[in-house]
Amino acid sequence: MNSSAPERRQQLLRISLQAVVADLSGGSHTAADLPGGAWLVDGATLWVRLDDAPHRALGAAIAIALREEADRVEVLVGDPDPAPLVARRASQWSLPISVRGLDGRSPFPVEPVGHRAPPTVPDSHLDLVETIVAAGAEPVVAHGVLTAQYRGLEIAKVVDDDGAPRLDVGVGVNDREAFRELHVGEAPEASLARVVEAVSAHRVDGARPHPFNTMSPEGYLAWRLRDDPSALGVGSLVTTPGAVAPVGAVDPGPVMMLGGGRLFACTTGFDLGALPDALDAREAAVVAGEIDDASLTVVVPARNRLPVIDRMASVAAAEVRVVEVP
Repeated sequence: MNSSAPERRQQLLRISLQAVVADLSGGSHTAADLPGGAWLVDGATLWVRLDDAPHRALGAAIAIALREEADRVEVLVGDPDPAPLVARRASQWSLPISVRGLDGRSPFPVEPVGHRAPPTVPDSHLDLVETIVAAGAEPVVAHGVLTAQYRGLEIAKVVDDDGAPRLDVGVGVNDREAFRELHVGEAPEASLARVVEAVSAHRVDGARPHPFNTMSPEGYLAWRLRDDPSALGVGSLVTTPGAVAPVGAVDPGPVMMLGGGRLFACTTGFDLGALPDALDAREAAVVAGEIDDASLTVVVPARNRLPVIDRMASVAAAEVRVVEVP
């Protein structure tokens, strides 16, 4: 049976990692897969080759290092574009982590990139805020993009269409394409209201599992806490963008919130990329002077507090508190 393209890619990553480590330290090693890359242990050092979303896959590498009791982590990133971001995030841990790029089989040092001010949203896009509100959704500005959310789920995005702003309605890229084909000529406000009505039936406590409530559970948790922030001991909470734009509208990732001069990161489930995301957002907030307390509070549902979350928090360079909510 022929292997699939992802399987072949994983095999190539393992082979690449084994070859580089053999060149640098000698000996033969067997590499294993990790989400978005490959890893192997050489003595007390964990070597990882990161490929898919390496800035988030760094979390899986740190979790493996803790499990294998490695003293340090050597990270190899094949794509030169995200490598400086990975290097910045590597510096946010007390566990020694070195990041290098790859030119074939030859590693080279990578300098971390600094935090940059996010782009602004065009005024013409902001003109659609009233349309979003009128449809019953919440306008959210992040990383130069205006989106519409409902109870923490992104259900529309403002895009440029031949130089004019357009509300692209739907949950995710595929849903938006289908929605445009099915509702040609419908007013944006009516289209968005239609989606709000469809999502509202499922995005409630106790609802049966459905794509509308299994997507972005972090967003729903953050929405509930903003509605009642007393569980976190603050008077109010507002969402704030992370340091890096999310990979996709419905991909996992922590939802960051500000309240009482502190920064909170809402996460649910087994998302090992959440802490690298959150620590990077904490550093950006400190640089921007947005918080009085330089620590980070990670918020998880009680049923989802896995030991790996606390172990990873213990090797962060900043103070990280993990708190449970019902």
